[in-house]
Amino acid sequence: MLNISRRKFFILFYFLLLGAQNLFAQDLLKGKDLSQVRVDQLSPAEISKLKDQLLNSGLTLEQAEQMAISKGMPVSEASKLKTRLITSNNTGAKDTKKESQKINKNENNKDEEIDSFKYEKPKTLINPLIFGSELYTSLSPSFEPNLNLATPLNYILGPNDQISISVYGIQEFNGDFAISSEGNVSIPSVGQIKLAGLTIESATQKLKNVMGNSVYSYLKSGESKLVLTLSKIRTIRITIIGSYRPGNFNISSLSTVFNALHISGGPSEFGSFREIELIRKGQIFKKIDLYRFLLNGDQSDNIGLQDNDVIRIPQYKKRVEIQGQVKRPGIFEVLQNENFKNVLQFASGFTDTAYKATVKVFKRTDKERKLGDLEAKFFESYQPESGEVFVISKILERFQNRVRISGAVFRPDVYELKEGNTVADLIRKADGLKEDAFTAFGQILRLKEDFTYSNVSFDIKAALAGDPKNNPVLHREDQVFITSVLDLKDNYQVTIQGEVRFPGKYNFSENLTLKDLILQSGGFTDAAYKIIEIARIIKRDSISSNDLSAAQIIRIDLDENDFIGTTSKNLQLLEFDVITVRKKSGYLLPESITIKGQVQFPGPYALQSRGERISNILKRSGGFTPEANLSGAFLIRYKSEEEKKKSEEDAKNVKKTLKDSSSLLEKEILSDFTKVPFEMDKIIANPGSLEDLILRANDEIVIPKFNDLVKISGEVLLVTQVPYNKQNSFKDYISEAGGFSAYALKKRSYVVYANGKASSTSHFLFFKSYPKIQPGSEIIIPQKREKKSSSTGEIIGIASALASLAGVVIAILRL
Repeated sequence: MLNISRRKFFILFYFLLLGAQNLFAQDLLKGKDLSQVRVDQLSPAEISKLKDQLLNSGLTLEQAEQMAISKGMPVSEASKLKTRLITSNNTGAKDTKKESQKINKNENNKDEEIDSFKYEKPKTLINPLIFGSELYTSLSPSFEPNLNLATPLNYILGPNDQISISVYGIQEFNGDFAISSEGNVSIPSVGQIKLAGLTIESATQKLKNVMGNSVYSYLKSGESKLVLTLSKIRTIRITIIGSYRPGNFNISSLSTVFNALHISGGPSEFGSFREIELIRKGQIFKKIDLYRFLLNGDQSDNIGLQDNDVIRIPQYKKRVEIQGQVKRPGIFEVLQNENFKNVLQFASGFTDTAYKATVKVFKRTDKERKLGDLEAKFFESYQPESGEVFVISKILERFQNRVRISGAVFRPDVYELKEGNTVADLIRKADGLKEDAFTAFGQILRLKEDFTYSNVSFDIKAALAGDPKNNPVLHREDQVFITSVLDLKDNYQVTIQGEVRFPGKYNFSENLTLKDLILQSGGFTDAAYKIIEIARIIKRDSISSNDLSAAQIIRIDLDENDFIGTTSKNLQLLEFDVITVRKKSGYLLPESITIKGQVQFPGPYALQSRGERISNILKRSGGFTPEANLSGAFLIRYKSEEEKKKSEEDAKNVKKTLKDSSSLLEKEILSDFTKVPFEMDKIIANPGSLEDLILRANDEIVIPKFNDLVKISGEVLLVTQVPYNKQNSFKDYISEAGGFSAYALKKRSYVVYANGKASSTSHFLFFKSYPKIQPGSEIIIPQKREKKSSSTGEIIGIASALASLAGVVIAILRL
């Protein structure tokens, strides 16, 4: 019976605890004591309900956390609660199991999720242009009171505060006491002491006096000390009117005006930021101006709150807007005696590009809008009216004292124009003329009042000598041009081509000789011939119909051991000469090919002659190995640059014709090489025959290894490989693959041999001749084209057309 009673007790206790947790989840905002709540014991469904409750009430997570702490929840548990609210999804009680799985899955990523919540883009509760609205965003600083700090000495005790009294020294005493609703604490052996309405400092002194006059006499002599601390902070109730979320709020007694404003979302769209009233005991206790905090960081208005305080946010009286070139454009509230200069300070002043002489003022009359210009001298005296819009323009992108000089001076640039500056002054500012300056003539491009340009010419040498006629005074935006002698001459060149190390065009200079140019171009190559040709321009004023000559050709023969020839042959060049150094007619660099596969000595081989054939290389490579498959030999020939260009053109034509950029044909055309099959037995039998191909540089001869298998692919029942059998025919190999499939196009069957050649099935009347099979061959059976049967609609359409045609024919016959 005892065991049964214990079981009933534990079951009852469990359900009571569960009910308490559910009650917490549903009534967090109404509960008074949350000191016994353990967040880890709350289910995901309870967290979800709590989250819904917070969303409906309009409270942020920071506010909920602060409220829970003020109602006795330990700071560590409140932090856990905030984390679970952030990491949970609002799925409701029906998705409890799914929510629990999601939380467990993401448990290791809590820190990342919390960070993503913190750095979510803030959303302002009111118009973001209103100065001060940034304090009241979805993620703005919460201004929560720090409950971990030591209790301020000026904190005023009240009912429901819990205090801790500690006496140490000769006499000792420790105890926690709650201040009753009457404002008293009852201390054993001392009696009741009224502490409500006293500050911490005053209450400490009163306890020393009262307790020192009774049991704890050593407090008077100083041999015992008394310490009073606040162990639990009471909750006070305040009212906020005119805020974004007005109402009654239960907050910590350590809260200040800024804390309360944040909880309520701050002033509404039309609420004042500068004349907020704190009403205490029915009278205005203080007026709060948030601009003092926003502009100067002054927290003198952030005073502590008391129970039953009322914060009233009235409607604003005067607001203006400032736009354009200020550092902080926006809407600002203006008090009665403030002027435009104050508004400018609210906007953090002008930007660097602001036009400060006048400000555009857009006003509103009873009927229409009105525009005014506010000059800088009236900034301090002008008092804005509500609804006015001030627009600050940009300074003009023009210069009032700029001139420019370019051309043959050492420092071409823009310069400051001072009154009376002349052309000579500007040339001296630019560090003078370069040596190549054309001093007989200079130009000034001058901007006229109608924004067209005029040209002013002057003699540069005379200007520098101080001649007033040629040294005009400069105007704003004048552009001075000093021409270089080099700009007035053609830039002549000569060309050298052929067998020199650096062929190309070179600048012509006076007294340039053939030897000089050859040295500049790096000298002759090893292939240079002793004959040099110089093509020289024929200078003439006119040309006759019989004169077809394009250039004069000068031929120079060099001695065999002479670098450039005798002095008499070292010709002086003229502009536009074209020098050609010929190549030795028999000069050829060795070229190589490669033989791979089943030969005795595979590898690269240099060609002995221009007409070297495959048979010669086979002899030089030592002959074939026993595994060589001679019938599968082939040649890989790489394309030259010209052949590649032609292949690209052919591929473009194929693409236009087939309209398929990925076709196999196009890929084959664009390949860098061509596979050339040949018959080795004919080459061996008749060296030098047409089958014995002449080799080209970079060719590769491939002699594959003997392959005794035959592959059958395409439209057969089983794609496979079978051993080669000399007795088997084409159909025998098809039978080895299970026979033709239903989609096989038998008459188009073909065989690809090991060397790359192909042979197809031939037809004569009703007879078919299948190709022979060799080792390493592949039999390919293509697929029939799919025939589309006519639909019912198409058949009806054809029948209708035929009937109409028959009607026309009958009508014609009757005629």
